[in-house]
Amino acid sequence: MARTLLLSTQDRSWREWLKANRKGRDLVCLDPAEPDQAPPGRLCLFRDDKVIASRFYGSLDPQRSPHILLAALTQLLAIAAEGVIVQLWPNRGTPLIRHVTMLAAQIAAPDEILVPTNSSMDQAGFPVGPEEVELEQSFPAMVQSAQRKAHWLKMFEACESHEFELARVSVEGARLGSGMPVHIDELTRYFQSKVIHGEVAGGSLFLIAREDPDDAQMGQALDHFHCTRAHVAHPADYEGLLCSFAKQHGEDFGMGTIESIDFEQGKVKANCTAVAPAPVRILRLGALKVDTAGRELGEVRPWQV
Repeated sequence: MARTLLLSTQDRSWREWLKANRKGRDLVCLDPAEPDQAPPGRLCLFRDDKVIASRFYGSLDPQRSPHILLAALTQLLAIAAEGVIVQLWPNRGTPLIRHVTMLAAQIAAPDEILVPTNSSMDQAGFPVGPEEVELEQSFPAMVQSAQRKAHWLKMFEACESHEFELARVSVEGARLGSGMPVHIDELTRYFQSKVIHGEVAGGSLFLIAREDPDDAQMGQALDHFHCTRAHVAHPADYEGLLCSFAKQHGEDFGMGTIESIDFEQGKVKANCTAVAPAPVRILRLGALKVDTAGRELGEVRPWQV
């Protein structure tokens, strides 16, 4: 059975085409904003109507973490049945999306590639020549947002409260946890009580602060830690971020949001679909914030937190 790759644009939807043409085939959906996923922010392998494997993404923007898109594609294809359909993210016409789409097409090695008729997509350079098909218009943005809100509310209904030590988990998807920790005594020496967590990664100093340090304090600290730049985040920046619990080998087993991180006590509180107490070894942080009423509150800047 042929393997099919679906490429589209933001104003077209594969929803009706899949209803008519899928015919029981596995579906890998790599569009993190697809409102038919439950919930969004994941990259999923569907068998019939059931998600049998997924990878946390934590954002609605395919440009946010293209390395995760390609890793998920490789992992999900390895367990998909023959003749799988792979639905990619909507094309936005940017160089990054163009190149990531080409890499995904090479990894997927499809027998056929389908694109919407009369699209402005560049169809050159793919492993096989794309064929055009008629597609329905996407739902308006307001409708898609309402669909995602329903998924968020359903997710929160299944969540439990979790608390665990930050030092006992590996953090992925954020600047937090990417560097060598700085002892609190050193931070106090330069910033008094303003800064409650610090890390050094290469030439960067990353600080979690109650309030922003002044220029003189920052200059002295940069000299001391042999850093050329600094990044400052605040504890509240983490509240409401999408998150996932993962096992040591990387398998996601729960999704939810961060309630708070107490950096002084080293404690993380999260609402997650995992059953408590959860053996979380990897804490994956997303970029999108969602409140318990299912409202999307926007995304933090790349590597802000």
